[in-house]
Amino acid sequence: MRKLSALLLALALLFSFVSPTQAEGKALSVWIGDEQVQLGSLQPIMEKGTTLVPAKLVLQKLNFQVAWDQKSKTITGKKDGLVLLFQIDQLGATVNDTEQELLAAPKLVKGTAYIPLRTVSEAAGYEIIWNKEQRTIILQVREPSQGFLWKVEKAGNTVYLLGSIHIANKAMYPLRPEIQKAYDLSDYLVVEADITQMNNQDVQKLVLDLSVYKDQTTLKDHISADAYKKLGEILKENGLEANALDTYKPWSVSSSIDYLSSSHSGYDAEIGIDAHFLEQSITSKKPILELESIEYQLQMFDRFSDKLQEEMLVASIANYYTEDSGIDDLTEMWATGNEEELLKLTESTSSNEELNKALLTDRNAPMVDKITGYLNESATKSYFVVVGAAHMLGENGIVPLLEKKGFTVTRQ
Repeated sequence: MRKLSALLLALALLFSFVSPTQAEGKALSVWIGDEQVQLGSLQPIMEKGTTLVPAKLVLQKLNFQVAWDQKSKTITGKKDGLVLLFQIDQLGATVNDTEQELLAAPKLVKGTAYIPLRTVSEAAGYEIIWNKEQRTIILQVREPSQGFLWKVEKAGNTVYLLGSIHIANKAMYPLRPEIQKAYDLSDYLVVEADITQMNNQDVQKLVLDLSVYKDQTTLKDHISADAYKKLGEILKENGLEANALDTYKPWSVSSSIDYLSSSHSGYDAEIGIDAHFLEQSITSKKPILELESIEYQLQMFDRFSDKLQEEMLVASIANYYTEDSGIDDLTEMWATGNEEELLKLTESTSSNEELNKALLTDRNAPMVDKITGYLNESATKSYFVVVGAAHMLGENGIVPLLEKKGFTVTRQ
């Protein structure tokens, strides 16, 4: 794994009709693995760099059940809990109740509905390979992410422990079936903090209250001149005034810069592992429990010393300018379920005593107490617990702490 600030890695782990026109030459062909999809006269359409394909034919080839609503001009595909919905002439699709923007709208061509191939394939767990010379589009099954999953049982109660990563890209999906099955079998989803409440008015008020200075000082009074200068350059590069964040504390500014860095790299907290299951629970109305809370986590950051807050911001600034930040390696570690690398990463935080204590030691024990409570419930229940992967291993990790309490924790 290429080097990345242990601090940054810890935070990432912890918390209308159009005539079809084709280019001259060989027609486009679509393959699923090594099998060509026989399209007959229904050839793909290229529009705005997007390949549109006959919806019913391709969806059925991908084992979707297909339905067409003539009144709303909507085509729906369903497969193993995945629901795709496309509406003719609308620059948007719905994937399991989540809206996705489209570069080209679905179209009716001589009575046949055409939809964007990339949206379908990515949602169904395929990656697209384009062979320009052969003019072929190949859909290859993406290897599912392994992740870090453990299981604990006692007297009929079951706790699944999923060590997560809080930011992700689309390539991290799908997850292996065992992870989804564990979630499906569980009565409750348990997360560190319910991040779907971040837009709640009271939460936003708390964020603002904790993030800004109230003692008449500003950011430049708390960080070095060099760090302040580099921060200003980043803000101007992103269309903001150099002093746009002057009223905010370093930990809050660090979070904002990390957001810019991850976005530029194609990573997004909105499709992180915890967000993935929170979305499912909201849709299915599965109860959601918290091990901590948004308020707890915000106050934890706010209690960081001035020295640690400045170190966080300096690391975030450096990471913003680093082409190879290591986030891809972090993702690879999670996707392959490499426990050895996870342990190395967890242990690397111990070099900063304050950080290690705040992020891991002081949090893991209370988490274990709550998990123990689930296992000791008199009612027979199952819990799917999603916690940052860095919490799981190491001397004071959740797995070893549960084992010290006499539980058998099995890697799944």
